[in-house]
This record gives sequence, C-alpha cells and structure tokens, in this order.
Amino acid sequence: MRWLKRLGLGLLVVVLVLAALWTWSRLNGPTPEQRAALAVLEAPNAFEGRNAFDAVWLLRYDVPEAEIASVADADMAALSSAPALRSLEPQSIANMRYADLQPDRSTPLTHCQIAGEPCLALVRSDTDGYAALVEANRKLIARVEALAQYDHLASRLPVRVDGPIPPFSLLAWPLTAHAVAFTQGDRLAAVDATCRALSTTRRLGANSDLLISRVHFTRLVTEGYGRLLADMLVELPADIALPDSCAAAVSAPTEIEASVCPALRGEFALGQRVAQQMASDEVGEWLVFDQHGYAAMAADRVGQGCTDAAAEALRLDRRFVSEDARPFFSRFECIANSAGCILSDIAGPAYDGYVRAGQDHYARLQLVGTLAWLRAQPAEGALSERLARRPDGLRSAARDITVSADGRALQIAQYDTRQQENWSLPLPAYLVESTAAAD
Repeated sequence: MRWLKRLGLGLLVVVLVLAALWTWSRLNGPTPEQRAALAVLEAPNAFEGRNAFDAVWLLRYDVPEAEIASVADADMAALSSAPALRSLEPQSIANMRYADLQPDRSTPLTHCQIAGEPCLALVRSDTDGYAALVEANRKLIARVEALAQYDHLASRLPVRVDGPIPPFSLLAWPLTAHAVAFTQGDRLAAVDATCRALSTTRRLGANSDLLISRVHFTRLVTEGYGRLLADMLVELPADIALPDSCAAAVSAPTEIEASVCPALRGEFALGQRVAQQMASDEVGEWLVFDQHGYAAMAADRVGQGCTDAAAEALRLDRRFVSEDARPFFSRFECIANSAGCILSDIAGPAYDGYVRAGQDHYARLQLVGTLAWLRAQPAEGALSERLARRPDGLRSAARDITVSADGRALQIAQYDTRQQENWSLPLPAYLVESTAAAD
C-alpha cells in the first residue's frame, strides 16, 4: 500500500507538472517571431487602381462591361450561400443571360498553350485553320485583351473548402491571334499586340493576391508572350524599330515582380479561414489545437517569402532557402498546440519553391529585356562583350546570362529546378556568332 501511495503521488505530481506546462504554454502563446510574422501576413496588400477579378471571373461570357460588376456581385453572393461540396467549375448567372464564349473543344485544332510547341511554329503548321480558329473565338480574345485596363487581381471568392477556380486557362487565347497576324504578314501589329499583352500580364501577375493567379499570369508572361516575342524578333530584321509599346513590355523588372509576398498574404488569409471552417468542436480538441497559435505558427512558415532574409535574397539574387523549423520537441509553444505545430510544419516547406520561382521570374524578365536591348545595340565586339555592357537593371548579382553551347540562344540558370535547369530564348541570326552559324 505504501508503494501504491507513492506511485499515486508520483503520478499526481506528473499530472500537475504537465498541467502547469500546458497552461503556461497556452498562456505564453506564440513566440515574438511568430507574432511578427503574423502581423506581416495580416497586413493588407496595398493594391491600387482597378481590380480585374470580376472581368477574369466572367471571361467566358459575353457580358457588357457596364454589367460585369453586378453580375459578379450576384455570383459571389450565390457562392456564399450555396451548399458545400459542389462542382469546382465556375458557376455564373451569366450562363442564363449572355452568350457563352467557351471555345468549341470538338475542333481538331487547339490554341497555343503556355507549355507546348512554340506558337509561331504551331500556327504555321496550319495557318488557314488557325486563322479560322481565331476568327471563331474573336469575342473571347477581345475580352482577354480588355484586361489591359486593369491594375491588379484581388480575389473576391467567398471562403469555401470546395471554392471554384476562375477560368485562367482562357488567358492564353490571344497568343494564337498574335501568331496568326504575324504569319499572315502583319508583323509590326502583331509585335505591338504581343508587347501590350506582355505589359498587362506582367502588371496583373505582380499584383495578385493568390498563388494560383500569380502562377498563371507569370507563366503567361515568360513562357507565353515573352517566348512568342523572342520568336518574332528572330524573324524581324534588326533595322525595323519595335513599336513604342515594347519599351514598357521589355523594361527591367521591378522588385514586386520577384516577390511572392502579396500572393502569400492572400494564400495565408484563405488558408486560415478554411481552417476555421473545418475546425471541429469535438471534446478534447482544445487540448491539442489553438487557432490563434496555429495562425502565428503558420504565418512564420508560410511567410518566409515576406521576411527580411527573403528580401535580401531577392536583392542579391541569391538562391532562397527558408530557415528550418526547430524540432517539434524543442518548441515550448507545441506543448499546448501540438496539432497546430504539426500542421504548420507540414505546410511550410511547400512555399519555398514559390519564392524561388519568383526569383526565376525576375531573371527571365531580365533575359527578355536583354534580348530586346541587344537588338538595338551596334554590332561591335563579341556577343559576350555586348552582354557585359547591358544596363544594371538587366543584370543579376549572382547568376549571369550566358550564351548556349551552340551559340544560338541566351540562357540563365534556374533556382527552381523542378521543371528545368536553364531557361533560354533563341537569338536572331544577326546576333549569332559566326562560329556557331558555321556549325
């Protein structure tokens, strides 16, 4: 009995110590660093000008411009009140009132894709067929081109676990139209339209509050319009001046074009609201999960791209690597929020790739700008010497633009190597060194 009493007393002491640690952990809450990260991610994005969300949401419908806002308002209200677990396809009341511009998928030809055969080559494989395809979808293409009047894209979608995705895939349709115009001989007009589209997508991609929209727009910038412009310049004689619209399109990138912080803010806010919706009221959950504490932990992990360290990495173009989270067992805040620690640790590392992709986007824009800059320079000295004279805004402090092994392209190494090690654009014949041309 004496030993049982000692054992019981020992267990009581352990329980009291654990209860004290749990209480102190819960009362102490997030660390100062986590609170600071939460403040950064909860700060609103300072977007200015017109929001393109309503226009993107309704791209597939022939809605008059004056009615776009009211139709989108009605759609957002309907989504807010709709039952959960419905289709992820965007649903709109416009479907009952306006013509549907969704392209006919039964046709043998498909429009130029962001990742696929180069657009000019694809169009030349059946110029008449692609010209007809463009004509059949002229209204849709015009609606995409009308996005030039907008300044940013901030999501208005209600928070839902099964939230729909706007029709971003339609954004690439003008590529085909510009390629058709170029192959039919209207070259300068096609270059002008491509440069204007490049400027629009650069602006909307940089000023977007969700990762999915930023990814769509930034890929369209470089893999879409940037590559199409490069292919056009290969065929455009050097003595033909580029349209005025190209000056802004190929200008040196800005800091905001490299940073994914605005998108991370929106992504974090969406994730937190979804987590609140999914939180259960089961007895005992409060012992292992604290919503506010989890928010601060998640902010510390998701917000790595918004830190001073990330800003320094972007400024120096040094490959970004986030700080490793301290082990679960060494964090005092995890005692009263073990589930929150586990969830935040799982999500955190996934965002590093997006930060590095932002660095690569910046470098790709420098490559596009360099190609256009070289075109306007006198052909004096070797290509490597001319590259060394380019403006500072088109240079990287850590990785340089190089000439490919065959001398026919410019390339730059990528930090996000999930898709490719290097990104390249073709050189016009007048920029190819004589040794490469002779091969």
